[in-house]
Amino acid sequence: MFNDVYLLLGPEEGEKNDKIRTIKDELKKNAGEFDEEVYFASEDDKDILLSLHQPSLFSSFRLITVKHLENAKKDGALIKGLKEYLKNKEEDVALLLISTDSISPFSAAEEKYLKKEIFYEIFDSDKILWIREEFKKSGFQVTEDAIEEILSSIENNKADMKNLIDLVCSYYRNQDKNKKVIDSDDVASIITREKGENGYTLFKAVAKRNLEESLLIASSIALNDSTRLLGTLMTLSGEFRVAENIVDLKKKGMDLKTIQKEAKGISLTPFQSKGFNFRRRDALLAAASNYSINEIKKIIVYLTNSEEDLKTAGSDAEETFYDILYNVIINGGENNAKELYTSLEVKLV
Repeated sequence: MFNDVYLLLGPEEGEKNDKIRTIKDELKKNAGEFDEEVYFASEDDKDILLSLHQPSLFSSFRLITVKHLENAKKDGALIKGLKEYLKNKEEDVALLLISTDSISPFSAAEEKYLKKEIFYEIFDSDKILWIREEFKKSGFQVTEDAIEEILSSIENNKADMKNLIDLVCSYYRNQDKNKKVIDSDDVASIITREKGENGYTLFKAVAKRNLEESLLIASSIALNDSTRLLGTLMTLSGEFRVAENIVDLKKKGMDLKTIQKEAKGISLTPFQSKGFNFRRRDALLAAASNYSINEIKKIIVYLTNSEEDLKTAGSDAEETFYDILYNVIINGGENNAKELYTSLEVKLV
């Protein structure tokens, strides 16, 4: 029997992708060749549920993957249909459910019928060791400032870090056969060449309360992959939480050097890191300076409440995200603007 239902939760995409590869390898080994179907939770629920019960035309076994399950309404047709499916699974189908959320949409009783695994963000210290080891596998040593450059430039998951490390190693292996050490300038050069925007580059613009620059960066992120907007929103929320703590520590008379080591935000995972590197410093200090403490507190609440709106926005996700940015930058976390920037045309340059 290979008709397992897998539920992979959490924000750590690198380890999640490793698990997906393991699942596929095991299925191929035990069930032979199989067909794959991939759906997104924002698509027509009927197609997903109908496919689960339809026989394959080309293979005796199928793997059906449903991505972005966090976009499905907890009381919607898809989740209800999946709960029913758990009670009566098809013998020739393996089902893979993937979500960036860490909270399962199923009850404890329902989870007895599936295999659940949560992939949390890893400690900064573990990331450092992992990055160093990945460079070592490719025959390079890496400096501390290069590691800091990677951590401050990439979204918080192994998948994005691995992609950057592979790019760096491949480029310098071809450029200089004798090169053995990668430093921060080497990493920054590759990042500049690739020119990818992320939640941290967006936060720099938001911290300056520069709406036009923020909208341009958000548009670039959405153009590459609109599904990244939710992760970007969570990055903004996390950085504002750190900015809030910075203000509190300043009031207690703590000096900047100590604040940089001690500041932290509330984490939604069991892991919580503290301190921030020099790449994040200017943006965090700008946010702590350009927003009042009351605004920062309102913004944190507003961003948290906006996550569900963004998840369910579907094709309107980009416009919803623009509204969120306006309410943060212009209104300081007050949700009272809808047609606020109609005169501002977003253009990619």
